[in-house]
Amino acid sequence: MTDSPAAGELFDAANIIVSNHENVGRETPYTNQFGSCGEEAEYIHLTDKFILDSRWRVDKYGDPEKVIVHEWGHLRWGLFDEYPRSQNEHFYLNEDREVEATRCSLSVVGKEYDSKGKRCNINPKSGKWPKDDCRFEPISNNFAKGSYMFASFLASVTEFCHSDVTGDPTSLHNAMAPNQQNIQCSYRSAWDVMLESEDFKNDNNPARQVTDTTPTFRVVKSAPLRIVLVLDVSGSMVVNDRIGTLNQIATKYIQATVPDGHFVGLVEFDTNAIVTSNLTELKTTQGREALADLLPATTRSATCIGCGLQSGVEVLENGGQDANGGILLLITDGQENQPPYIENVKPTLVSKGVRVDTVALSDEADSKLFNLSTETGGIPFYYTEGNSSSGLNDALTATITTRLGGSPNVPIQLYSEKGTIPNGGKVTGSAFIDATIGKDTKFFFLWSTSVVSVVVNRPNGDVIDISSSEYNRNDAKRTVSVVITGVAEPGEWLYEVTGPVQQVEISIQSVAKDNTQPVRVTTTTSNSLITETPAKTNIYVQVFRGYTPILKASVIATVERPNPYSPVDVQLRDNGAGADTLKGDGVYSGVFMDFVTATCPNCRYNIKVTAEDKDGIAEVPVDASFSRVLPVNPVYPSDQNTNQTERVGQFSRVASGGVIQAPVTIPPGDNFPPSRITDLRVVNASHDQQTITLAWTAPGNDFDRGTADEYDLRISKNFSSISSSFINGDVLTNQDINDGDIKSPKTFGVDEIFTVQVPEANEKTTYYFSVRARDAAGNEGDPSNIISASIVLFVPDNVETTAAPLEDFDMLPVIIGCSVAAAVVFFAVVVAVVVKVMCKGLKKNNKVEHSKPSLKDAWK
Repeated sequence: MTDSPAAGELFDAANIIVSNHENVGRETPYTNQFGSCGEEAEYIHLTDKFILDSRWRVDKYGDPEKVIVHEWGHLRWGLFDEYPRSQNEHFYLNEDREVEATRCSLSVVGKEYDSKGKRCNINPKSGKWPKDDCRFEPISNNFAKGSYMFASFLASVTEFCHSDVTGDPTSLHNAMAPNQQNIQCSYRSAWDVMLESEDFKNDNNPARQVTDTTPTFRVVKSAPLRIVLVLDVSGSMVVNDRIGTLNQIATKYIQATVPDGHFVGLVEFDTNAIVTSNLTELKTTQGREALADLLPATTRSATCIGCGLQSGVEVLENGGQDANGGILLLITDGQENQPPYIENVKPTLVSKGVRVDTVALSDEADSKLFNLSTETGGIPFYYTEGNSSSGLNDALTATITTRLGGSPNVPIQLYSEKGTIPNGGKVTGSAFIDATIGKDTKFFFLWSTSVVSVVVNRPNGDVIDISSSEYNRNDAKRTVSVVITGVAEPGEWLYEVTGPVQQVEISIQSVAKDNTQPVRVTTTTSNSLITETPAKTNIYVQVFRGYTPILKASVIATVERPNPYSPVDVQLRDNGAGADTLKGDGVYSGVFMDFVTATCPNCRYNIKVTAEDKDGIAEVPVDASFSRVLPVNPVYPSDQNTNQTERVGQFSRVASGGVIQAPVTIPPGDNFPPSRITDLRVVNASHDQQTITLAWTAPGNDFDRGTADEYDLRISKNFSSISSSFINGDVLTNQDINDGDIKSPKTFGVDEIFTVQVPEANEKTTYYFSVRARDAAGNEGDPSNIISASIVLFVPDNVETTAAPLEDFDMLPVIIGCSVAAAVVFFAVVVAVVVKVMCKGLKKNNKVEHSKPSLKDAWK
């Protein structure tokens, strides 16, 4: 173990985060995962108790190394849990109409107990269906080798499930189990998904024997940020008063955004570069003001971006310091036209470990800025200069909150807007101060041409105006700031700005109270560089209080497009449909697809996120369910008391979501299918009526937007047939539907209920269903999960023979893939576990669609 100061390492950006379990409110290791199958997750979360209390850790979860393997499967390879997560996932019917417990592999043996510890009767031959509280518990002396994603605590488990029918049967994938791995990954085994990752694709990292997997730890101590503002003062910065706007926002950044104890330096560049300030620690009001006074206010000539970057590195290395971990915040509006160029300087930046955040100020900014950021580990941003865009302020704020968001004393942005004062009118707005914040609360009002008058109203009605001590006006910076003394009271704070017709920008920020977990918002996209068409990207926004998800918030992503195109609002939802993977996890998701169709080789799109709860309905679950490891004595997510919640209180947050760059020509027309349905389920079955009632969440016309044109609903008596190809199922038409209309889907997010009249009521028949949506252009969504149902009479435990409604049994098909032996070599920082891999590629059978007779004729 070594000990050293942190360079570029940051707590908030870690792959594995360890925090105080008392503050988190739960002890179970979990992975923050919200992407689709195969996408890397955000981080693994462990607690101090898991790290320090070895006896508790082993008693609770078994071998801790295998816990990390389970979570690493989520984090690195985008795998999902193979145990049941909801009430209707614990058992299902196999092809022989036998009740099976959900697990992977089927070789895992165990017993069934109810909530009182009494054995359940799930004898498949008895005609009895297990009661709602019946649960499967693996026995300790198992022989099954798979799977890490089901029960990693079993001593016998040393493999992920595979789908090679010629491989080890004790870890063969159970594609029929209604678990998230099957549903999210379209029936593929864990190894099917893993083999598509760069870790194993093209025979990367072949099997080998490793005798020592002891990890080496390097403990690093947190270090202050070292940031150099590299500012463009070329002649084009006079356009739209860019230099004035830059001066205003950079002043706010220095005076109020960067927390105490961090360092900021200044470089300005045109034909050459000038160092106007070496790194200065920000710790006093006077020191901050002195540094802000050095910001440029006039423009000069050409654009040598490389000169500015080189001088920025010199500032980081001044006095013999190491540039590693330093940040250059580059803000520029033009194309570089003087050497050295970005490409000349980039190798030095990478080798020295310098990160470059970039703000492309206007559409004319150099297209190489995006790659400069991504290749150096920095963050790219874009400011459209639109009349309603606060993108420059949001970008500079995000350079701090993205890196220090979980640290104390970091400003939290509550509000950020730009508007135009109408003739004889005023601009008004409000923000909520919730109970978790209130320290160092500041209001900023930036005007463009003439002095404005500002009034701020406290929640109790008291007025703050020019006569108040909290009111500060700086005519040189064209700024009014209102700094609240002490802790700002919770509630809605109102503002009003009056003055001549002009643009005015408003931002409001506050700091968390001591010993509180504030509401925070973080944003990411599935793809920030669009290189293929049709172009789309998923937007994910986490709304958390500490590490606990916030439910029922209103979350909107405003995507600012290249001028002169207007912004587009994308409603983000936490409903488990469309782009949203898991309902109720505090991750709000949506799809952006409104890219401009004009030829646009340098098109950028700025994302601004607003998360709020004006009505006070948002809440946090007392015991949130995440992608997590199963304990030795399994307590499934469906058994948690997830209905217990507590209200958050009214709040508002605004954050930058970064930039999307799309250097492609977008074709016109409808190129997007409806989203895939992942929650097809059975809600009732009637033996007397010979009907089965299905439900699912309606997809959109284009992914999660609008209304689809029709449904393609299929039924089969053979699971293997419909699982190998959706079109092998028989088509259900409106003649087969008692309730519901195949030709009239509902709007995205609305529950669909369809009652199907099945062709025959044979008590030995199990039916399999799948559905997809189609739009008017003929675009088809991917087939849904497959569910099974039967209308036979069931005999529950301790009840006389009676007709009972069927529970919801999801069934998913078998895919052929690759086999696994003993272990895989992990290159993780925390732990290394050896696995030996053998893979055999097998071809899938291709099915040809054929004409079908009528449904009843086909089943005679």
